[in-house]
This record gives sequence, C-alpha cells and structure tokens, in this order.
Amino acid sequence: MSKNCVFITFSLLLPLFSCNNQKTCKYKPAPIFEAGLPHVLQYNFEKQGSQSLESLMLDTNVLLEINQDVCEQTRQEYRFTVQGDYSKFPDSLWLKEASRQLVFLSSFSPKQAPLKAWADIIETRRPDMRLGEDNEVDKGVFVRVDRIVSPEKSTMIVVFSQQ
Repeated sequence: MSKNCVFITFSLLLPLFSCNNQKTCKYKPAPIFEAGLPHVLQYNFEKQGSQSLESLMLDTNVLLEINQDVCEQTRQEYRFTVQGDYSKFPDSLWLKEASRQLVFLSSFSPKQAPLKAWADIIETRRPDMRLGEDNEVDKGVFVRVDRIVSPEKSTMIVVFSQQ
C-alpha cells in the first residue's frame, strides 16, 4: 500500500474509533426560557451534545447565563451578572438574593414556575447554607450559591446538581 492509501484508510477508520469513545446520553439539554417572555430583552440558546448555554438579558439589567450538562449527572449553573462592586455585601445577602431571583424568574411563564420550588428550598435552608458549599437538599440532589465580585461587575452563581 502506498502512503496515501494508508493515510486515507486511517482517516476513514479514525471516526469509527472516536465514536466508540463518545458516551451516549439518555437526555439532551432543553431550553429553560425562550425569546418573547416578559422581562427578556435578548435571548440565545446554544446546544452541543449533552451541554448547552442559554443567555438572557433581562430588563432589570441582569445578564443571566445558564450552563447545563445533562448526561450521566444533571447540572445546571445559573450566573446572574450585574455591573458594580458588591464585594461589601454579607454572605447572607447573596443567599437571600438567590432565592429572590429564582422567584422572579419563576413568574415569567408556567414553564419556569418550578424555579419557585428551588427558591423555597434555598430560603428554608438559608440559615445553614454557606457560600461556595454544596448543600444536599435531598438524597443526591445539591444546591450551591456562590459569587464572583470585582470593582466592575459582580456575578451570583446558583448551581443545581443531581448525582
């Protein structure tokens, strides 16, 4: 065989081997929101395999980005970004704000209504929660609230995961 034939044969077989290494996921990420909802000024949803990124610019000047991974374990990460330095706010305020934002999002349409249950869980467990720590709220179900602050902008992160 010539070098070209070997290269072509290898090139054709390589995708077969690489496909065998890819995991097959039972679920695919679906959008949580959609364009045209109340309070949503801009909307985008991108999906690649078992992961997705959803972006919303809200009329409250909050950029909401939602990362999902729904293959072997389910994980949703909500990032609420606002302009300004919120570094002086106590941890308890971030936990309260996480609950408040989820209640707000749950009011957009019936599809988002289940977010109110997560808000209630955070509010109920808030006295025992610590920023940046996973809190088991049911067997194998976790919630975490965290924050990233800088002089220019601040981001509150809320992560829901199931293992």
